[in-house]
Amino acid sequence: MNDGDPGILLIGNDGSGPDPSLGAGACIARTGRFRTALERGGFRVTVSSPGNTPARVHDVRKVLHGEAWSCVVAISPHPAELAVMAGTDRPLWIDMNGMHPAEVHLAGDAAGDPRLEMIRILSLENTLLSRGDHFSAPSSRQTSAIMGELYLLGRLDAGDRGVIPVSAIQHCALEAPLSTGPSGPESPFPVVSTGSFNSWFDVETLFHGLEHAMERNGRITFVSSGGSVPFAEEQYRRFSDLVSGSRFRSRFTLAGWVDREELERIQDGAGAAVYADIPCGESLLGARTRVLDWISRGIPVVCTMGAEISETVGGRGMGLTVPQGDHAALGEALVRLASAPGEAEAVRRAQEEWRRGDGRIDSVFRPLLEWCRDPVRLTPGQLCPPTVARLSSRAYRMAVLREIVRRKGAGSAAGFLAASMAGKLRKRSR
Repeated sequence: MNDGDPGILLIGNDGSGPDPSLGAGACIARTGRFRTALERGGFRVTVSSPGNTPARVHDVRKVLHGEAWSCVVAISPHPAELAVMAGTDRPLWIDMNGMHPAEVHLAGDAAGDPRLEMIRILSLENTLLSRGDHFSAPSSRQTSAIMGELYLLGRLDAGDRGVIPVSAIQHCALEAPLSTGPSGPESPFPVVSTGSFNSWFDVETLFHGLEHAMERNGRITFVSSGGSVPFAEEQYRRFSDLVSGSRFRSRFTLAGWVDREELERIQDGAGAAVYADIPCGESLLGARTRVLDWISRGIPVVCTMGAEISETVGGRGMGLTVPQGDHAALGEALVRLASAPGEAEAVRRAQEEWRRGDGRIDSVFRPLLEWCRDPVRLTPGQLCPPTVARLSSRAYRMAVLREIVRRKGAGSAAGFLAASMAGKLRKRSR
């Protein structure tokens, strides 16, 4: 591309917005991969990181209309929502980074009102699906779900008969230093976990699997970097409590959220990396982005057979997969890797083959690059009434009020309405 060509505006999170401890880790990782793929494809890319606050829509609008972009690529959830709310006549690619209603369904709501948070996320989901011209998702399972949502909304009509406006942008390798692994056959064998203890995280299976492995092999230790996020605080707290009461607690290290340099150090010495997820809609449709970091660094993976990436891990020999909820099988898989250096080395060779082949970033991101070279608008279609209207609209407020009345009565709804009006008056007086 020439410097004079219109650039691409990528709206996401480059790390300058909310950090991983606030639940933005997946958005940061996804934005970085999209940026790398576009720049390697020869595009001039400008990244906007507006954060999660609806008030930032004015900043996004200024960026959108400040240059004649060839197209806009937006990473969900909140950056993409702000992109739609700000408005643009440019072709818009939206990356549906996770099945948002499934995540909220799993997490519930700390205040005991899960439907209020579901109303909020359904508003976001409808907003994105009603405006995007092309969509992507980190799993092929989710792309099928998005097609169903588009049909339900009436986004596709006769003019789009030959169009499938959803692409799977799945798992790709990153350029990263390879782990050196354990220092010797008699040295500790660190098993690592990186990232948040999210709502899908199976704390019980992970902990008891680690204890099982530690009992069977004295070299195995565990290091966790990451931890709690606002919508799943109980998960990390529960794991910490279990570790505190473990007879092997001296072999557990809970480092919490760490900087990049410390994260690199932890991963460099890893003998294996592990996660366990529960059976749920989010596991069925979602992805496990952290696994890409492990495979990119040549760290053998042990995981439960839930998310789509576990099929890639098991099918390509890039790690060991076990049934969900089976802590003994999880522990035995870790013991196998710690006890059989040849098997761990075979896993690393399989990972290298995948990194050089199907996992190459230019291969995985080919649909995005092809669309950006000739971005087109999707036929408007006739939209069905959305499940929940756009955030801050009259219809959205009415949906929230109806739910409060149903859950808590008219008095609570009146209090909510009064508090909302007072907040608006305070903003106007500033």
